[in-house]
Amino acid sequence: MIAVLAVAALASPFSNFAVERAEASYCSPCVQLGSQALNTLVNEVLNVGVIGGCHKLCSALPKAKTACDLVCSVVGIKEFINVLKHTDLDPIYFCEEIKACPAGRDDAASSVDGNAVSPAGGPSGTTFEMQLQFTVINATGVGEIRIAVEGGEIQVGQTFLNTGFTPGHYATNVTLTAKDDPSAQPPVQWTPGTYNYAFEVCQGECGSKHPHSIVFGKTQGSFQITPQ
Repeated sequence: MIAVLAVAALASPFSNFAVERAEASYCSPCVQLGSQALNTLVNEVLNVGVIGGCHKLCSALPKAKTACDLVCSVVGIKEFINVLKHTDLDPIYFCEEIKACPAGRDDAASSVDGNAVSPAGGPSGTTFEMQLQFTVINATGVGEIRIAVEGGEIQVGQTFLNTGFTPGHYATNVTLTAKDDPSAQPPVQWTPGTYNYAFEVCQGECGSKHPHSIVFGKTQGSFQITPQ
């Protein structure tokens, strides 16, 4: 059986990401802070200080203030700052260190089973749906699924965070609209040719050297942009 449940997609060229995930009360808002927000918080601690506690510190993140306030208040300002100062800025490991997320199991296991794309080709402006299939053998901890697309002048990617999977068979669906954007800097143009895409499934941040981080596997495919 393939389990497919809706998950909100991040703003990107990709959309319609669908995958089951196990919720943890403070884990999801914590990992959604991301590396950029953690960098901002570190700079705030080093350059401004933390007089005013969590509310003052999190005010440096207008778009993520609510999530930051929630996690910081639960953990406590002293522990929150202590971990900010003593770990690198991998958001998943940070959230594990402050105990907002449970650490991933070292016996976590998953296989990447394959992928598909539909349609196989189309002109610029076509919406392509790419599917990843994977099997979880032993339950996984907080991790991410990455997708990257390259071809011509295009190099785009997206990371989708999850709070872990129970054993079972899963499918993710990501749609990408290959639409030219001359107003972008630099301009985006989907010229005719072959475009390669790759999925990567990981516990922890993909490529991280922190404890419990595992790359379960990769799978790749391609689609064609045809002349108009």
